[in-house]
Amino acid sequence: MTPPPSTPQPAVLVSARRRVRQVLSRARTLWRDMTGESAYDRYLERYAREHAQCPHGHEGAHDPGHGSEHGPMSEREFWRARAKQAETEINASCC
Repeated sequence: MTPPPSTPQPAVLVSARRRVRQVLSRARTLWRDMTGESAYDRYLERYAREHAQCPHGHEGAHDPGHGSEHGPMSEREFWRARAKQAETEINASCC
């Protein structure tokens, strides 16, 4: 008589699931970077970094030298601005 097949211990299953989630998360991040889908997320991170010291926050009026921005662009505004920039800044050279 053969013994029943052994089942993995619960800790092994948890570890394997965690590893699969990590690999899938990395793959998703890589895919979003390759397709440009993560561009808005990087824009928001950069905006927060560059405007962290703004004395008026993101909602108040800024002094003339600071620009007229009152917060980050919405995702829709960002993608429209990016498309417009791509259309107007055509680089015909190869290098």
